[in-house]
Amino acid sequence: MVLIEWSEELELGIPEIDEQHKKLVEMLNEFYTELEEGHKREAIEHFLQNLEDYLNYHLDYEEKFMEEKGFPETENHKKVHQMFKKLYAEEKKRYMDGDPKALRELVAFTFSWLFSHIMKTDRKYAEYINNTKS
Repeated sequence: MVLIEWSEELELGIPEIDEQHKKLVEMLNEFYTELEEGHKREAIEHFLQNLEDYLNYHLDYEEKFMEEKGFPETENHKKVHQMFKKLYAEEKKRYMDGDPKALRELVAFTFSWLFSHIMKTDRKYAEYINNTKS
């Protein structure tokens, strides 16, 4: 098992948001480590709760931040966030209803979110904000 390493390519240059994104990396690494150590039930419980807390706090924070900075694509970005929240709720329900594939799909989506959403979608508002600083 290889843990995810935080790298410069994930950094947006906005300290508070970079710190929150690091928490997502830590959350995935904690999940993988707990599984590796044989603590499957705890790993799943922690992952589901931590991800829910993260989605509620971080995505709301990021949306307010974009609004305050006048990022013109804020509404589209919010729609992407809503999609992740909806997917989380659906996959969690499927998992709780007894479908183990739902958890794997949620973990895989979270992993890809880290690299596709942060490195591409979030980078757009970071570039906008970093280029409009006075």
